[in-house]
Amino acid sequence: ADPEFFKDSRPLELGPTPALNTGVEVIGFPIGGDRVSITRGVVSRKGMDLYSHSRIDSHMILQVDAAINPGNSGGPALQDGRVIGVAFQTLTQGQNLGYLIPPPVIQRFLKDIGDGRYDGYIEFGVSDFPTVNPALRRALGLEGQVASPDTGVLIYSIMPGSSADGVLRRGDVLLSVNGKAISETGDVEFEGELAPYVELIDNMSPDDSIVVEVWREGKRERIQLQARRTAAIDFMRKNYDLPPEFAVFGGLVFQPVDADLMDEYGEKWAREGRSDILYRYSYFLPAEVWKETAVDVVLSRRLTDGVNLYAERFEGRLITSVNGGAVKGFADFVEKFDRALEGEEFVVLRFTGQSTPLVLRSADVRAARSRIARQYGLARDRFLRPAGLSRQGQGG
Repeated sequence: ADPEFFKDSRPLELGPTPALNTGVEVIGFPIGGDRVSITRGVVSRKGMDLYSHSRIDSHMILQVDAAINPGNSGGPALQDGRVIGVAFQTLTQGQNLGYLIPPPVIQRFLKDIGDGRYDGYIEFGVSDFPTVNPALRRALGLEGQVASPDTGVLIYSIMPGSSADGVLRRGDVLLSVNGKAISETGDVEFEGELAPYVELIDNMSPDDSIVVEVWREGKRERIQLQARRTAAIDFMRKNYDLPPEFAVFGGLVFQPVDADLMDEYGEKWAREGRSDILYRYSYFLPAEVWKETAVDVVLSRRLTDGVNLYAERFEGRLITSVNGGAVKGFADFVEKFDRALEGEEFVVLRFTGQSTPLVLRSADVRAARSRIARQYGLARDRFLRPAGLSRQGQGG
């Protein structure tokens, strides 16, 4: 807060994306310490890769062989006195494999937060499959019909609410994006190098136009899409700025099966062979679980009380319905439970893998609320993320 802190300081300027095999200096405080550390190396790779902070988003990265360790994160990497990256992660399985956030991603972030809020990235929203198999290309009718014999990837899944939703179709062959031909492995020529085609559109803003060419039902078609964001997979994005979502009814703790909960219970469920939960979470898009619910809801634990006697058999089970109403997400579950508590004599919950339901008497659950709060020191019986506030908007 003291303006004297910045006296005589000189801000560093952002530079261009560096070329491969050019030198960089990484500045920071690895493993703590009071004095600045400078390590040197070269840019060894450029491309799209997973950002470990959110554990689900992939954006452009720069790989460098300069030493990067815990404590370097957030520090600049310099080339010719200008910032060409920000250190943010390393690959522990390898040697001298550190990663920088490159200038295009930094610039996009600064533009995004210009209004004081981070909104996040658009989603093109397709899952694709290479068409390197000649038999597959013949079956798709590509041989002899498409000008380039090595063009196109097959779309097999589309993310709800994304740019492609409602425009592209499963079974389309994506031939080009914004005028760049896509190879049979999904690469385009970009800035003199081969790069994943999504790199062309990753930094686009909502409402920008994306022009694609597809091979559909034996014909080449040119289609224009509107770049859009989607909240469809927000629950898979790590959350750092808000408490985990939960609701306690009758001492039973219910939670959405999101990235935070998987951190806590994932290994336990894997040891217990809970393939139902792991499969639905991991294949939420490919298996089209999203058509059933926005996120699965689980009875994560039981706070022992007389009102929930014999309910331990339902612990760790996914909830399918409340009083016959299918659960469409966590907020929907809480709303249905509240409504049943106020308007029905009993609350009947059904779970996957259980033929018998869990039945609770509404009056008993209401009466137990304050007793359970005192016994277990609960300041609140629920926390739901405010509507419209995505995890991306919270720093994902």
